[in-house]
Amino acid sequence: MQTEWQETLGGKVRLIAGGTSYGRYKAGLEIVLDEGWKTYWKIPGDSGIPPVLDGAASGNVADMDILWPVPSRIKVGQSEILGFKHAIIFPILVTPKAKDQPTRLAINVQLGLCSDLCVPMAADLSLDIPAGGSRAPGVELLIDRDMALVPVAASDGFKITKISHDKGQDGKPDRLVITTRIPDGYGEKDLFVEGPKDWLLPLTVKQPSAKVSDQQFALTLDGLPEGGQSKGTDLRFTLTNGEEAVEQVITLQK
Repeated sequence: MQTEWQETLGGKVRLIAGGTSYGRYKAGLEIVLDEGWKTYWKIPGDSGIPPVLDGAASGNVADMDILWPVPSRIKVGQSEILGFKHAIIFPILVTPKAKDQPTRLAINVQLGLCSDLCVPMAADLSLDIPAGGSRAPGVELLIDRDMALVPVAASDGFKITKISHDKGQDGKPDRLVITTRIPDGYGEKDLFVEGPKDWLLPLTVKQPSAKVSDQQFALTLDGLPEGGQSKGTDLRFTLTNGEEAVEQVITLQK
């Protein structure tokens, strides 16, 4: 099942639902972009409008989990953003309060779509999912396709192995050097880092590494709020190897 498309300059969006996963209904926000347009990941990079999906108006929902497929770095002038230049679905997993009752999935969507100019988009989308979930195999395949791009938990062969903290000199901010273990392969290896909501961290910079499997990245601790301290702060790391990605939350020790 799906809503009608909501269109704007640069693309269109709709809400879709189909199938279940361990008692949760599978749904998603489907975004289709016009040629030459892009949209942003949950952290947009050097600039941009992060997507906001607000499900507060939903009914018979005990829990809602919005998932984020791994993005790409996109060069825009002298800066880089994190996002997508192609159609993408942000999967949504919905746990109903009462499984024998229909569930209303209502999402207020706010996105940024960009080409030579950037256009904010807002839409209110809703679906009434029948008790037991929507049986729409074609839609479920679409959702599953992009759920496969969502980072999973880190493993011994694919994870961050070390974080070194370099003290900044001459008034410059401190820097983290992050050592990773990444499986062999031909995919693009990258690292994206999220801090607390009031942190505006820059993107990581890939460092020369003796072994591809032990790739290092540097992260300047810039963009912290006034008085912000790194020690004891949780950072969420998304480590990529092509379309494969893992996620790891690490508490900084310094």
